[in-house]
Amino acid sequence: MAAAAVFSAGRRLLSTAAVEAKHEHAIPIAHLRRLSRAGNHAEINAVLAPLFPSHPTATLSALSSIGLADRASELLATVQSPTAAHLNAVLGPLLRRRRLAALVPSILAAHPSAPRDAVTDSIHAKSLCITSGADSALHLIREPASGEKPSVQLFTSIIDSFYKQRLPHRAEEMWRSMVNDHGIVPDAAAHNARITYKSKNGTVEEVQELIRAMREEARLGPDVVTFNALIRVMARHGRVDEAVQVYRRLEKGKEAGVLPATGTYTCVVGALCSVGRWSEAEDVFYEGLKRRMVTDLGTVRQLVRGLKDAGKGRAARRVVVGLRKKFPEQFDGPWKELEELIGLPASDKDDGDGDGQDGGEEESATTSAAA
Repeated sequence: MAAAAVFSAGRRLLSTAAVEAKHEHAIPIAHLRRLSRAGNHAEINAVLAPLFPSHPTATLSALSSIGLADRASELLATVQSPTAAHLNAVLGPLLRRRRLAALVPSILAAHPSAPRDAVTDSIHAKSLCITSGADSALHLIREPASGEKPSVQLFTSIIDSFYKQRLPHRAEEMWRSMVNDHGIVPDAAAHNARITYKSKNGTVEEVQELIRAMREEARLGPDVVTFNALIRVMARHGRVDEAVQVYRRLEKGKEAGVLPATGTYTCVVGALCSVGRWSEAEDVFYEGLKRRMVTDLGTVRQLVRGLKDAGKGRAARRVVVGLRKKFPEQFDGPWKELEELIGLPASDKDDGDGDGQDGGEEESATTSAAA
């Protein structure tokens, strides 16, 4: 569940992430999201109103994160001397959902006097790419609303969108324009846009060559997004052992301090499930759970169903109970379907802690859970 700074995306269920304000304050996004789903706007206001004077950017971001962009926009209008950071706090979280991304242009129009910066331009570009395609954002390269020169983030948003539209030749045209016409040096996120595309449409060797060029020619260290792409392409071509080896290097901190992220566990658990290596998939799942990183619902469902069908009913049960105990408040919505999948009543209190390995009649785990 990480990409370029301006278009971080992805849904994370059971997330305990909070929007950080200045100093040491944090706003509980998961709690606010539940209140928003319940339509309890009065309590949302009660939580955020006292925080807005001292932590305006965090409050604005929190409101947008839970889908209340209109309320965030109204609050922004009350800021006496807004900055680009205030505006970006409202806009940035909207990129996570297509419906909300469509609101970015109208919110920009509603605040014509709020300063813009390069980040604002890239957020605007990404919103247009999400809703209308990359071509609709090209004018921002010619005339950025901020008045600043086009940034690498702005180009990356458009390049990434062309790749997602399966127009690699257009993406490469933009890459050459970025480097040759504008003199912009691609950063890790720009390289990752290329690498991610090849992980879904190319070969393992092509991805490895791009990573080599990233290391040796661009002098950039691959990050977790890079390694997730490598794991994904290996799994797609049935080279699961190699994918697991890459994951183990990350888990042991052997790649310049790059540690597995939520997407890493999703890739590896899914790869192991695809070849029926249920015990190993279970181990990796628990390794992620110990770091409070949870694979996506589809992959967890695949793991639970696979364990159950393989005669590992107790192991399947422990996965679900472990999730429910680790994240009791966030275990709701579609994730409750996992209880039905294993026949677990909502009030059931299993004695498993969800962090260990199965015992008794279950097979021993083939790999140890990482500390």
